[in-house]
Parts: sequence; structure tokens; C-alpha cells
Amino acid sequence: MKIDSQDSENKFDAIVNKGQQSEKEAKKSFILTQWRLIIIIILVLAVSGMYAWKNIAIKRAEVHLTEQASQIITEQNSTFLRLVAVPLVWAVRSEMIRSNYDQINQYLTQFVKEKNMKEIVVAKPDGTIVVATNKKLEGKTVTSIFLPSVLLEDKISVSTMENGDMMVVSPIMGLSTKVGVLILLYTPASYSKLIP
Repeated sequence: MKIDSQDSENKFDAIVNKGQQSEKEAKKSFILTQWRLIIIIILVLAVSGMYAWKNIAIKRAEVHLTEQASQIITEQNSTFLRLVAVPLVWAVRSEMIRSNYDQINQYLTQFVKEKNMKEIVVAKPDGTIVVATNKKLEGKTVTSIFLPSVLLEDKISVSTMENGDMMVVSPIMGLSTKVGVLILLYTPASYSKLIP
């Protein structure tokens, strides 16, 4: 009985080994007969992987270049606004010393007609707005519209407001004292990347 059970186990093992060998042979024969298909599949996967990798790299480069361009444009706008503010402050200064507010009004009216100039305000050191391109603001206090720190500026400053406008604040200095403050609001031109 023991011999019969060992024989049956050996026969079973032989059948299992033959089944495994035939499966291995079937796999080998599939690889040998379909080697061209396998190579094509590998090549297609490699090419699509490279394409996806390049697309990701291009998107990263576009984002980086867009951020850089935005920063450069903002810096250039700031520099140009500082340059523009200097002669305007000189012109306003000479007329403020003479209390010639009509002439200041003409300067500001002409100046605000330029592209992207939004609003210009001239205030006395106490904060009273004496001339503004928006006539509704004249007579009001600067601190009711802008931050109180604008009255404390002792040099030209350019800042970006929450709505994206740029605000230039420049003191108007007399011979020995501050005679006023000029505030200029500028809306930068919007840009978008052109996709060919």
C-alpha cells in the first residue's frame, strides 16, 4: 500500500512537471514567434514616455519664463513710474509754492490722459486734497482714501495695490519744508502669453 501511494505521488509529480514544462515552452514559443510585436510595443512605450517627459519639461519652462517676465515687467513699470514722477513733482512743486492750483490742475488733467494713468492726487502736508483728477476727491483728506503712511513718505515710493494698480507716492519738497504729497495711480497693461 505504501508503494502504491509513492507510485501515485511520483506519477502526479511527473504530470505536474510536464504541465509546467509545456507552459514554459508555450511562453518561450510566444516570445520567439512574437518578438517583433514585443519590440514594437517597447518602442511605442519608450517614445510615448519621452513625449510625456518633454511636455512636462516644456510646461515647467513656460511657467518659469512667465513668472520671470512678469517680475521684469513689474520692475520696469516701477522704474519708469519713478522717472515720470520726478519732473511732474518738480512742476507741481513750483506751482504749489506760488499757490497756482489752476496750473497744477491743467498739468494733472493733461497727464492723466496718457494711457493707463488712472488718477492723480495732490495733497497738502496736513492731508487735505487740493487738486485731483477726480474732482469728487478735492477737499477730502488723503487718509480717507489712502493709507495714512502716504503722508509720511520722504522719498518716491512705488507699491502695488490689492487690485493690481501701482501707486506712486512722492513728497513735494519746498526749500526747507514739505509742501505736499503727490499720489499717482497707474494701471499696468495686462499681457498674456501668445500661443502659436
